[in-house]
Amino acid sequence: MDAAKVVVGVLGTVFSGLMAYNFRYEIGDLLTLEPLPIVAEIQLDNRCEYNDSVFVVRDMKTDKFAPFYGGNAVLQTVERNRVRLEFNPKYKDVEFFGTEMPVHQKMVLIADCRNSRKFVLY
Repeated sequence: MDAAKVVVGVLGTVFSGLMAYNFRYEIGDLLTLEPLPIVAEIQLDNRCEYNDSVFVVRDMKTDKFAPFYGGNAVLQTVERNRVRLEFNPKYKDVEFFGTEMPVHQKMVLIADCRNSRKFVLY
């Protein structure tokens, strides 16, 4: 009986830890004060065969985006808004779906085109 309680306790702790990790950004949003406006300087680590100018970084809350010039983009946004790496909207026949993540004043986004699930061709 005691061993079963230990196993249940360990599994419950592991499950709680995994859930906290999975929802870490949402938990952070709940625990922080009012987000402040920032100017994010975003560097592109381009591991694709495309030029940097093909990509933009998009603020998912405001829908504003900034193109990359020389591997860098500048985006006026608010702390902890989510940003995502995408293809420039002028390319209508293909989309690139990067991972959404909270914006920081200085950050690096990786464009890795080897993952075909990120592309949708029309």
